[in-house]
Amino acid sequence: MTGRRLKHIGIGLVFLILQLVLFRHLTIFEAYPDLVLIFLVWYMSKENRTAALLMGASLGFLQDALLDVWGLNMFSKTLLIYIVHRFIPKDHKTQLSVGQVVITVALAALFHNLIFLGLNIFIQNYTAETLFGAYLLGSSLYSAIVAALFYMFRTNK
Repeated sequence: MTGRRLKHIGIGLVFLILQLVLFRHLTIFEAYPDLVLIFLVWYMSKENRTAALLMGASLGFLQDALLDVWGLNMFSKTLLIYIVHRFIPKDHKTQLSVGQVVITVALAALFHNLIFLGLNIFIQNYTAETLFGAYLLGSSLYSAIVAALFYMFRTNK
């Protein structure tokens, strides 16, 4: 395992902890951003599909274990990575615009939330019918806005 991979694992764990401690409680109309998803979209642009799948499954498993929603995040994040990895812009010399970042994360979050809510309705674990619109659109847009803020305030190294 390289130092770069360990650094990425550490960053992923920091995003997971921030998600669980802080951002889970910053709701707007029952919607909250998914920092783990934002990290995974960034990670997909840096690594190959296998590494991204392992990272998504691991972080999704930890997120499920800590939120007590066994399997929903792990499956939805892994399936999202499996399907959309080829469509995520890879790390190129040209910088993405903020609009491109917002659209990429919003579409990834929308697709992730469709998978998550589809599983949710299938297993009837939550009252997904009442939160469907707020969670699907609200959380997707909220995640995209948070990703745009991260992108605007990033450091170039």
